[in-house]
Amino acid sequence: MNQGILALVSSIGCTSAGSLQSLADAMHIPHLFIQRSTAGTPRSGCGLTRSNRNDDYTLSVRPPVYLNDVILRVVTEYAWQKFIIFYDSEYDIRGIQEFLDKVSQQGMDVALQKVENNINKMITTLFDTLRIEELNRYRDTLRRAILVMNPATAKSFITEVVETNLVAFDCHWIIINEEINDVDVQELVRRSIGRLTIIRQTFPVPQNISQRCFRGNHRISSTLCDPKDPFAQNMEISNLYIYDTVLLLANAFHKKLEDRKWHSMASLSCIRKNSKPWQGGRSMLETIKKGGVSGLTGELEFGDNGGNPNVHFEILGTNYGEELGRGVRKVRLDTLINVFFS
Repeated sequence: MNQGILALVSSIGCTSAGSLQSLADAMHIPHLFIQRSTAGTPRSGCGLTRSNRNDDYTLSVRPPVYLNDVILRVVTEYAWQKFIIFYDSEYDIRGIQEFLDKVSQQGMDVALQKVENNINKMITTLFDTLRIEELNRYRDTLRRAILVMNPATAKSFITEVVETNLVAFDCHWIIINEEINDVDVQELVRRSIGRLTIIRQTFPVPQNISQRCFRGNHRISSTLCDPKDPFAQNMEISNLYIYDTVLLLANAFHKKLEDRKWHSMASLSCIRKNSKPWQGGRSMLETIKKGGVSGLTGELEFGDNGGNPNVHFEILGTNYGEELGRGVRKVRLDTLINVFFS
């Protein structure tokens, strides 16, 4: 870093991001933070400290976590009054505390259960420890459930509860995760019975096929711009945002050169104690914030609070049924607004 730095790009967890935020603020270096979750588990809000002063140099590339709002709107639309939330071992359950507080105030009956890594052992223990009447009550609880977990765990969990007859064709389960791709959707539907609703983040794709690989003057590799390409299907959302961030920075640097407003790069050293804040940091930050770019994730831009406001979700669902491998279609819930769903 002592050779020069124009901006920091990080794709890490919340704890490490806080440390980089402190460094960026102190040295006046633009920091573009891309939140990354563990193994595809749904994100929890980071809660990075924000200020309205000029010493806030961190920009949040990924949009805020809307999990609390999404779950509340969906269960309200479906008029659920009693349900259970399953979450995997990597998910920080404090991420939905706001939702739990609101449903408690509304008198909903909500249970929580952590899904262990050894799902088969977890299910076997239920059958070994619960009496018949207790098991029947548990089956009744499973009629309405929300799964907050990574796709791989969700597939294994659904397979176990279906094969052990813990759920019947009258159940309705909701899976919420930004990181669910088309292959995951087909697998989840194939393994489930009853009604399944899947909510995931989606990105706008140009309708004109010939234009899908072009963003302004930039041409994107065909393996990335085709949403049906296996490579693109398996990319984590964080990596899509990394691609767009690099594109955004390239445009910002070009803009600086074009306007003849280039600054000498910041020099950082972990040895010298007299490192001073970068004089060109504020100007570079403003250029990045005003730039914006159309990339793999749609429009990447920043609001006054340093966050990216652009996010769209879609709802996919099946009808009730006993057969495995039912068809899946897009679902439109009338009360959900475009800020959350498209």
